Amino acid sequence: MAKFAFRLDRVLDHRQRLEDEQQIVLGAALSALRAAEAVRDDYIARRGEMRERLLLHHGEMESVELRATYAHCDYLDRSIVAQQRVIDAARLQADRERATLVVKTKDKKVLAVLRERRRETFESEVAAIEQRESDEINSRSFDRLITSGEIPS
Repeated sequence: MAKFAFRLDRVLDHRQRLEDEQQIVLGAALSALRAAEAVRDDYIARRGEMRERLLLHHGEMESVELRATYAHCDYLDRSIVAQQRVIDAARLQADRERATLVVKTKDKKVLAVLRERRRETFESEVAAIEQRESDEINSRSFDRLITSGEIPS
């Protein structure tokens, strides 16, 4: 039986490598996004703790400590807003990388489908050739039996 050979296997392999590399890039972008979100969540948690402390111990605090606590809450509010901008930029970058990955996956998928269709065509052609050869062998065998008189005509 003949062996199937797809002439564009090298191109398909190259596109697979490009897709794999893009998956790594997307993973890094998503990791950066998660890290930025973790920083923001830490700021939010710290701000929540400070506000709770203010609510529970406001009367017990001295004026200097109150000013410092309110100033720190204000700092955390500004940090949260700034960190949200970082998150938005990281999310935008991750979305771009995801879109690039989709394009590269489609490029590879087109060749993979073409390869599979060519393989199916090849296999059906090989099956047809084998069937013709088998029919020819059977026909010759039958003709020999007829001419030798083993089977009456």
